[in-house]
Amino acid sequence: MKIAFVTTYNANDINSWSGTPYYMAKSFIDAGVEVEYVGELESLPGASFISRIKEAFYDRLFKGKLGKFILDYEPEYLKYYALQVQRKLKNSDADIIFSPGAIPIAYLSTSKPVVMWSDATFAVMHNYYDGYADFSYSSIRSCHQYEKNVIKRLSLAIFSSEWAAQSAIKYYGAKENKIKVIPYGANIQSNKTVKDITEFNFKKSRKTCKLLFIGRDWIRKGGPVAVKIAQEMNNQGIKTALTVVGCNPAESSSLPDFVKILGFVDKSKKEGADLIDNLYRESHFFVLPTIADCTPIVFSESNSYGVPVITTNTGGIPSVIKDDINGKMFNVNIDVSKCAEYIGNMFSDFEKYEEFSIKAFAEYNKELNWKVSIAKTIKYLEDILDN
Repeated sequence: MKIAFVTTYNANDINSWSGTPYYMAKSFIDAGVEVEYVGELESLPGASFISRIKEAFYDRLFKGKLGKFILDYEPEYLKYYALQVQRKLKNSDADIIFSPGAIPIAYLSTSKPVVMWSDATFAVMHNYYDGYADFSYSSIRSCHQYEKNVIKRLSLAIFSSEWAAQSAIKYYGAKENKIKVIPYGANIQSNKTVKDITEFNFKKSRKTCKLLFIGRDWIRKGGPVAVKIAQEMNNQGIKTALTVVGCNPAESSSLPDFVKILGFVDKSKKEGADLIDNLYRESHFFVLPTIADCTPIVFSESNSYGVPVITTNTGGIPSVIKDDINGKMFNVNIDVSKCAEYIGNMFSDFEKYEEFSIKAFAEYNKELNWKVSIAKTIKYLEDILDN
């Protein structure tokens, strides 16, 4: 089987989209699927007269008071992506067109089967993420239009959560038999065993509970709440340290001494990968009290080290985290005291913690790794070709 792996960016760049397309494509290759990369698409050089009029109307005349006008989501821009894909696939012998997102294939014209594997639709992202808030009527309509258009054209739509999958059915009329839910894997190299996890736990501190936070968006990912949880644990008599990776909060200088800010870490470089590896090995819990999220890849990564996840019940997270199996979900308006107590009780009874850790690793092996997810996906792709 050969697939054309379609993206607007370079899917071989491990830093694109947290490395998800990179590991997704690599996992196909590892499973024996031939992959033809189609990406690094150019944006439309210039907007049409109508689009410029819309832009002037929303952004200049009304100065955004009627919402943001997003040129990149206009049909002409998306059709230009599709045209480039069609040209690049003109002489391709790929059996299936495959994309980890709707944008480059929304207006693609092809006789070959088209498959998408995504973590959300515009319907659930609109006014959920700050970046998808306050859109103009025109941009909202354009986004719904491209989502509906791509769903209609797909031979199969795979989503990383039930939350996203149901939105495709509810808002865009997707047929249930063309929708599948398969979680993403971990965007790190992992060949660990239960013995490895046991050794990690043996070496972990019994005196200080080490919490790990990884995220680029400090506010949306719940960074301030993570600090409050660590503070409350210290207040409750459990010595706790919090390490923050991926961002540099504006209030860094005023954070307590038990918070360590490391900023962005480049996993594509050995020193960065080694640092992340060490942090996962020594951490007791991964804490991400997020306000809004789809299906964070870091959850799979954490579980691959036997690190349970403390997070919130929002978005697609319930499709990844199972309470007291590989983590614990709290309400978005999290009760910091109860959360701190939960973590503290687990840490104080280290035998219980070790059982939790092994269960988290087992869940990773069972459901949350690329090998398993890609195997399921390949089976569905083979069914498409057989039919």
